Amino acid sequence: MPNLDHTRLLASGSAGCPVTELVIPALLLRAPEAEWSELVHIYVPHGPTVAFSGRDLRSPGIAKATEVAHAAGFETVVRSPGGRMVAYDSGAVVIDHLDRTTGIRHAGSSTFAANAGSHVQVLRGLADIDARVGEVDGEYCPGEFSINVGGVAKVVGSAQRVTATGSLFSTVVQVAVSDRVRAVITDVSEALGYDLRAGSIAGLADYAPSLTAGEVAAAFAADYRDRLGLTDGPLPAEVVAHASTVTPGASPFHVDDWTRANPVGAGQG
Repeated sequence: MPNLDHTRLLASGSAGCPVTELVIPALLLRAPEAEWSELVHIYVPHGPTVAFSGRDLRSPGIAKATEVAHAAGFETVVRSPGGRMVAYDSGAVVIDHLDRTTGIRHAGSSTFAANAGSHVQVLRGLADIDARVGEVDGEYCPGEFSINVGGVAKVVGSAQRVTATGSLFSTVVQVAVSDRVRAVITDVSEALGYDLRAGSIAGLADYAPSLTAGEVAAAFAADYRDRLGLTDGPLPAEVVAHASTVTPGASPFHVDDWTRANPVGAGQG
């Protein structure tokens, strides 16, 4: 076994379709053994996605919300972390930070605060952006440690999942928010019965038009690499191959249900 204290990996780039992208961190989190202590995967999403949470499934409007998302051309997935619904496409950047050393005692607000503080510094270094930590009125997937611009519009949100084998801290950075993303966030929120102020939806490019998702992904990769001492490398090949076997059935596709029923290594070899 390698020394996990010194095995910290940074993987970049999309690993497949929206379902595969969200299954991979769930599989990594649940793997009973791993040759890394920390792994950060940063990528520009492959396609338009509405990522629901378990909380959203309890809304009487979930069937309507799923129908609305499909009509708009979005894949619907129930992600592993908590929070509420978020929608994005290739104008966003997703960061999945897995930590095998994190126990339930280390989860919660301190983790959110630390990540938000680091993320704000990255955004301020990218352009003249008044990035702040805090929830704005009427935002989607509201949270105390959302990141906004000027106290008006949300541009970054995060959610966490902690299990017996570690933690998954997932972040979505909205860079260039397309009309279809704005519309689906609005329409799906309405179907779920969530309050939403349309003006709270924004991307970094609304304030720094020259920014691209690729540039933002590179900036976050550099920050994680330097701050955590990560080494660039690929995602575990076995996990990527296993996630690629997913055949979505019922919609929205439930990531945790699939990963529990199809753990890495089961029936293989």
